[in-house]
Amino acid sequence: MASPTNESGSFDAATLLQELADGVGVVDASGEILWMSQRLALKEPETLRKFADAASEALRESPTQRRTQLRRFRACGRSFEVSVSPLGNGGTPTRALATLMNVSPRQRLLDRVETVDAMGAQLLDLDAFIVNPLNVAERLKLIEGRVEQGLRDLFAAAHFEVRLLDRTSKVLELVVHRGIDPLPIGQRMKAEPEANGITGWVASTGESVLCLDPQHDPRYMQGMVSCRCALTAPLLLHDRVVGTVNLESGDPRAFEEEDRLLLELYGRYMAMALNILDMLIVERYTTNQRVSGSVRDEIVTPVRLMRESLEAAKASAPAGATMEALERLEKNIGTLEERLKAAGDGYKGVLGVDRIQGLESPNSPLKNKRVMVVDDEAGIREAISTILGQQGAKVCAYETGDAALAALKDATSSGNPFAVVLSDVRMPDRNGYEIFRAAKDADPDVPVILMTGFGYDPHHSIVRSSQEGLHCFLFKPFQAQQLIEEVHKALTALPAAKCSG
Repeated sequence: MASPTNESGSFDAATLLQELADGVGVVDASGEILWMSQRLALKEPETLRKFADAASEALRESPTQRRTQLRRFRACGRSFEVSVSPLGNGGTPTRALATLMNVSPRQRLLDRVETVDAMGAQLLDLDAFIVNPLNVAERLKLIEGRVEQGLRDLFAAAHFEVRLLDRTSKVLELVVHRGIDPLPIGQRMKAEPEANGITGWVASTGESVLCLDPQHDPRYMQGMVSCRCALTAPLLLHDRVVGTVNLESGDPRAFEEEDRLLLELYGRYMAMALNILDMLIVERYTTNQRVSGSVRDEIVTPVRLMRESLEAAKASAPAGATMEALERLEKNIGTLEERLKAAGDGYKGVLGVDRIQGLESPNSPLKNKRVMVVDDEAGIREAISTILGQQGAKVCAYETGDAALAALKDATSSGNPFAVVLSDVRMPDRNGYEIFRAAKDADPDVPVILMTGFGYDPHHSIVRSSQEGLHCFLFKPFQAQQLIEEVHKALTALPAAKCSG
């Protein structure tokens, strides 16, 4: 900007006006520009016309007011603001000094903030009529689709990942990803500032990061191939970090400071939506447990009375057929008691096993096929092993995820792969996605079925695996016949159909 002085060095008001703002002019009530600065004179005719109209309208609409008024308009693809100050010491002002300001960057930011609010409201629109009929995977899919749409519309992001924070372990669990490969099996990302990438730093500090040179930033861990620009923000819920969102691009100018601020805002909406969804899932899980417990409490007394009557009958019954009948009754009561206990704990096993026991199928596609079963609950492992064994399968059951991972590696090296892999999604040492990923790495064509109790999937294994070719998921408790049918489909259908128990 030139100095507002003339050649002699004294103050020059005309020079000041020439350099002020994006243009200054004197306009009369008819809309004629009586004088304008050089900068204003260089504006396009459309801009000059709307500038004059804004100033004259301010004079005509408020002829008795002496205070400065603001008018806004758009011209030539830009947003402008006009400050109109009436001139004259008395009477009705007929001229005004008008100052033009290009407010396009500010207006653009306001427009984008409104768009973020609109996309955020859509993200939170979890209407009960829409959400309640959906199972956990379908609910996560709904949120995932809205998150993806928002990131694409707001930031033109084609490569991104969303992680949720496990507060106990500090592990950042991958929930949604596009164009960024997941970490190798066994490698975890934690909310710690060192050795956990920019994402770990953001999760531990709660501060967003705009990285304009990822290849030379010591905090950056390789994400998308040839990343030239990365933007990472925390998901904040009441100022508590519950996760992170990371955007990456091969364009070094893909994101700027304005995007960082907007992603922080959108991240708060994402945190609220995911928290609502998590509460819905937990509510479903705990409600099922309460209902099961209530049913058990209602039945436990009649069963106890049956047991007492049986014991009294056994004490007075003669030997022979009567005693044999009582022993069969005792066995049935024992089975009922076991199932009541399981139901009270929130039954998560296999239903209808007794209805298919002994029903071998000589033409089963499972004949002599190797099947992997992974579940830390012995009862479920044994039930599935029995059911599939009757179908001719050679079942290999594993109690831990680590043992299953080792078996998958051994199967690959020995050239003796598994035909089907069934795994629980929640185990003490591993989650279902890790088993799924390891199985697919060993054999991309092997069908994988994941199982979850009451649809509770804390590591979001079902959604992540579904994105990468999961054959099927089953919600415990499921019917034994359904298990057989889905395993048969996995072996015979290409591509395998999705199922939801």
